[in-house]
Amino acid sequence: MDKLASDNSSLKKKNSRLAKENQALKQANQDLSAASAAAGLNVWETEEKSGKLQLKIDNQTGQAVSDLLGLAVAASGRVTLNSLPSYFTVGGAKPRYFYRKKVAIGKTEGSLTGAYVGSDMVCLFADASGVYWFKGNRGQIEKIGSQAHFKKLLRQIRLNKLEESPLLVKKMEKKKMSKKTTKKTEKQSSKKKAE
Repeated sequence: MDKLASDNSSLKKKNSRLAKENQALKQANQDLSAASAAAGLNVWETEEKSGKLQLKIDNQTGQAVSDLLGLAVAASGRVTLNSLPSYFTVGGAKPRYFYRKKVAIGKTEGSLTGAYVGSDMVCLFADASGVYWFKGNRGQIEKIGSQAHFKKLLRQIRLNKLEESPLLVKKMEKKKMSKKTTKKTEKQSSKKKAE
């Protein structure tokens, strides 16, 4: 009877350990999936206009992202999440940034605050599930975690108050429609009304 109780206890411990390992694997799989989606967000500099650095943002994550913060970092090597605060020391250069509360899927353009200083771009953002991510200047993805972690990082780089940056608006040219296309459209409209 003692052997049976001992075997039962051993099996319970083993099941508990396997359940914990299974949960850890599920979490790692979710993080990997989210990180691969996060890799679909790209921010890069395009040119300097009127003393401001112009940016292109390409959100191909498959979802809108929030709290997008693009930062210009004067770096000669790889910028990581842990090394980021060292580029914005007290008394040093103020961060040049682009910030939007929400960024839809697709391409947009904006400009960085302050004058262009020749630098690399990094970005921080939250995915649809509220997990915050860091994308470094060499494309590496690192998990920041919660909004509390994001805000702590903002304090470390002296960006306690973020002002939302405007998006650049491109003038759209009206395309001239041919008479054929116009008549075809009118016929389709009339047909739909008749139905």
